[in-house]
Amino acid sequence: MPDKYTYPGTEILINIPGILDQHQLDLAEQDLAGIVMAQLREYPIAGVFDFPHLQAIHRRLMGRLYSWAGEIRTTDTQAMGTGVAHCRPEFIEAFAGEVFAGIAADNFLLHLDHHEFAARLAHHWGELTSLHPFRDGNTRSQSAFLDQLATAAGWEIHWSKLDLDAVKEARVIAISRSAEPLCQLLSPAITARHRRNQE
Repeated sequence: MPDKYTYPGTEILINIPGILDQHQLDLAEQDLAGIVMAQLREYPIAGVFDFPHLQAIHRRLMGRLYSWAGEIRTTDTQAMGTGVAHCRPEFIEAFAGEVFAGIAADNFLLHLDHHEFAARLAHHWGELTSLHPFRDGNTRSQSAFLDQLATAAGWEIHWSKLDLDAVKEARVIAISRSAEPLCQLLSPAITARHRRNQE
């Protein structure tokens, strides 16, 4: 079935600059995301950690490349190379309500000790991974969202300390089995924010 998000006969996403080479598009995404992620750490997008907040972050991150940035995808996707399906498009809005209600029910991860925070962060990242609401750029937007959530809760995620390939695999495991492997990966990279100047 044709993918309306890609140029005919290719797997290259239709993009605003009109880039027709996958490698060049990947580089453009990386460069843009790096700049915007740094900006978001300094100037976070205002929001209440709900679905519109995540959509606003995705729009900021991907809006210069894709006209559909921030919009719910209308095609099926799966975790690359795993066969694990993400939420079907017609259920995304309802499932998003459950996912973000869960974050709110956890009091936005406030007042937790280190282990509890890492465990709940891993759980919610697994849920967000399953939701996968956008056609592309989900990992980056979720990372920015969770980074902002962690900061608001008094924690810092040191992304440079994470093995991103291992995190990707653990996120898939969190969808299908358990968030514990993801928790174990995240835990050493999380510190209380008041310790930042002591490291």
